[in-house]
Amino acid sequence: MMDGRKRYRFTVCWGEERDTDDTEGRVVHTSTERPAVEAIRALLPQFTGRIEQTPPRYSAIKIQGERAYDLARDGEVVELQPRPVEIHELTLVDQPDADHSVFEAECGKGTYVRALARDMGRILGCYGHISALRRTLVGPFTENDMIPLEQLEALCNRAASGEGSLADALLPVETALDDIPALAVTRADAARLHRGQAVLLRGRDAPQSSGTVYVTVAGRLLALAEIGNGELIPKRVFNLTGLTASSGRNERD
Repeated sequence: MMDGRKRYRFTVCWGEERDTDDTEGRVVHTSTERPAVEAIRALLPQFTGRIEQTPPRYSAIKIQGERAYDLARDGEVVELQPRPVEIHELTLVDQPDADHSVFEAECGKGTYVRALARDMGRILGCYGHISALRRTLVGPFTENDMIPLEQLEALCNRAASGEGSLADALLPVETALDDIPALAVTRADAARLHRGQAVLLRGRDAPQSSGTVYVTVAGRLLALAEIGNGELIPKRVFNLTGLTASSGRNERD
């Protein structure tokens, strides 16, 4: 899921670049220039598609085993190398005033929205940093699936008093796997996977299959597995009671 697409709604504040590329950092560049809406829209295609992006100095990127943000906090000059990222969509959705622009971006893994604000500000000649950021989609989950903090706190309080359960807020595990193919197996094969053993795939086209699947038995999630060389190899196995059998009659189900 975390490798899938993500969508963000974010506000760029023009006129200042900060060392963290957001409001928490120290101001390092300023400008009295403000970009015209037409100039912003004309710039967006340069940041759409597969581009090279340099991560922010304050990021989780590792440099010789150390996080970049730790090195930056210690005052070390960190030189991060550009890396390819995929930005599927980038849209200007609002311009509340001359100092602020609101965007929506849909992007792939590893994209830093803070770096988008920084780089757009530099090209527009006015500098910029993120002043608001909200993730509105990750994988199959949208804002409609989000639980407000107040509701979550109330649920925790009810659970602590024995009046409810945090499980009431949980979605089925399969919800997070809708972009992964499903593969049903017999109880006998499920037992083997449950023990960490590979299962030989049957069928004429089985050796040509490959990739990640989620495995089900009797309609319930059993494991995440990889298909390779005609075998189903378990990678993450979930503990299901009563749905697997290691010997006896159920082995032939």
